[in-house]
Amino acid sequence: MKKPRQPEAVEKIKSAILDRALEIIVREGLDNLTMRNLAGRVKMTAPNIYNYYSGKDEIYLSLVVKGFEMLHAVMKTARDGGTGKKERARAMLEAYLKFGIEHPHYYDILFVLPTPKYNDYRGTPYESLSETELRISMDIADMAAQTIREIYGQAVEDDIITRRLIQIWSLLHGMISLHNSQVAIYVAEDPISVYTQTVDELLDFIERD
Repeated sequence: MKKPRQPEAVEKIKSAILDRALEIIVREGLDNLTMRNLAGRVKMTAPNIYNYYSGKDEIYLSLVVKGFEMLHAVMKTARDGGTGKKERARAMLEAYLKFGIEHPHYYDILFVLPTPKYNDYRGTPYESLSETELRISMDIADMAAQTIREIYGQAVEDDIITRRLIQIWSLLHGMISLHNSQVAIYVAEDPISVYTQTVDELLDFIERD
């Protein structure tokens, strides 16, 4: 009888499966994430993959949860490390940009590709797992909204905070998308410095409001 794998070995295999699955989704689309296709990338049989994941939906949602956990961690670290409200905001903006640029595949499945979202999994066996990624993503949004509210330093209506959040998020998303598609380099010799200056302008924009 074969000995059961140690937990560390199991996690290593699951991580390898997720890594290859992420590559397939980003390069070939979610529809091409099949157990047979994945098996060839991880040098396993398709039936063996089912020992670790119940199917492509669990694999995909596990990737989304992992991506949001990574983003949440860097955003929280940035917020907790700031000594003042403006410094916290700047650190969070820079952390978001850095995450999007350094982890383009995860950024794509979280915010770019037309992949399923929480509402698509309601009423399915994967609703609970999808609720996890929804909770983490909403925690990130709440963290950002609270930071914007702190900069205002006064009572402000929720719809204004929401509007500012979407405006800032859209600008950050645009910079990340242009950078990752290697388009920005054609109009700016040093895109990173442009992003840094834009962050400063964003903070000034909020403070003047």
